[in-house]
Amino acid sequence: MSIANTAAQAMLSDALLRDGPVDSRIRSLELELPLDKVIKFVSVGLPLLLVSMAFAREITIGPQISCFPPTNFTAKQAGYVDTYWLPFPSQMFPYSLLAMAMLMYLPALIWRFLVMPCLGADLLFIIDELDMSYNRSVRIAQNRYTDRQTKSSTDHDTEGAL
Repeated sequence: MSIANTAAQAMLSDALLRDGPVDSRIRSLELELPLDKVIKFVSVGLPLLLVSMAFAREITIGPQISCFPPTNFTAKQAGYVDTYWLPFPSQMFPYSLLAMAMLMYLPALIWRFLVMPCLGADLLFIIDELDMSYNRSVRIAQNRYTDRQTKSSTDHDTEGAL
């Protein structure tokens, strides 16, 4: 996956004894803010909604703009001009909205495929290190407690023998 993920798996001996697969742990990390999700939904969803409405209007009602052919054209010539005449602003508007929606989704794709794997691996490494240091501190505290218990019990035994 990434160098940081491999390093996180092989750095310490405790890191090699994982509970479950790494992919499920990375997927459980929430690496996107709720506000970012809302902004992505609005910035991508709104242009796509407008594109779909424009295409639906074009399909159901038909073309909204018709060409005014010269008066010397026959009906067949006028129909041909009306069919193939491209009014640039009106027919290119949905495509420009579609392009804008794709451009607005581009940062989310970059975040998902380039940044999230490295960030997830780094976060897993930090979480594993914190977990191992916590476990070590608990073991040290337990050892000190048992040492004090055994020391106090041996002190009581030696006092009773005197």
